[in-house]
Amino acid sequence: MGQRVCIIGGSGFVGRSIVDQAIAAGHQVSVACRHPERARDLLVKGVNLVTVDVTDGRGIDAALKNQDVVIYLVGLLFEKGRQNFAAAHVDGVARIIEGCKQAGVKQYIHMSALGAGDVVESSYAATKGEAEALVHDSDLNWTIFRPSIIYGAGDNFFNQFKAMSALLPVMPVISGGSQFQPIWVEDVSRAFVSSIGNQHVSAQAYDLGGPKTYSFQAMLELLMSVLDRQRLLIPLPGFAAKIMASFTSVLPTPPITLDQLKLLTHDNTIDGEAFPAQFGTASSLEQILPGYICQSRSEELQQRMDSNRQHYRKGGI
Repeated sequence: MGQRVCIIGGSGFVGRSIVDQAIAAGHQVSVACRHPERARDLLVKGVNLVTVDVTDGRGIDAALKNQDVVIYLVGLLFEKGRQNFAAAHVDGVARIIEGCKQAGVKQYIHMSALGAGDVVESSYAATKGEAEALVHDSDLNWTIFRPSIIYGAGDNFFNQFKAMSALLPVMPVISGGSQFQPIWVEDVSRAFVSSIGNQHVSAQAYDLGGPKTYSFQAMLELLMSVLDRQRLLIPLPGFAAKIMASFTSVLPTPPITLDQLKLLTHDNTIDGEAFPAQFGTASSLEQILPGYICQSRSEELQQRMDSNRQHYRKGGI
């Protein structure tokens, strides 16, 4: 039976994928975000758009009214003004938890991050950990997901390095030996959507990663191979990386910040089962990357929509 699902922060990269899968599964979807006018394309899919700002609480009560399930996806990659990690990851979660209690929401599904709370010197990781504690201690019927690096059509990882490599014959590599376990956005979304109305995931926290681990250097080498670009990858010493991050942090959309630099020096991998079997099998990076990284944005989105439709015709969820 379809549920009424409100996705907080659902207009972004991961949110749009969850929207597509949730609609295909027969759910009634609302997307709550700060700038719904930028997500008007979702209207043609039958999505209800509402204005919500979790940093000041604006619109929360109206957005959560009559909702069965709330999915919280708000997460910042970098801080800018009042849009900071504490406001989005901690205060925003506290407001949504209270709003869910007041509205009688049946289920709360939370997007965290692999390693949340483990890298104490990183404000991003620390606030993600604080948010998990709030969710865990709430009286809600909650589920937490902690994905590693998420990739796919429209991602901010491989596409960023693709753009950089188009301009630079030499690419600096920061912490090239750090290990990661990248996970496809469609696999992450499947875990979220499979959990809607599923009593077996109550009070559970799941790590989400792909089937293989890669060093940062190996991921860049794979990307260059897929793009058929010959680029010299030069390791960047720690002091030079800090200088670069100090300068780029002030850009409107910084390619790297000092906080991200701290995260890059730590492995981001999973001990044990990388992707819970109850949500299916995670795809490999080698299988998925070529299918979208060489395409235009419109081709990527069309391929994702076709993939979702085929998945649900086969009863994938």
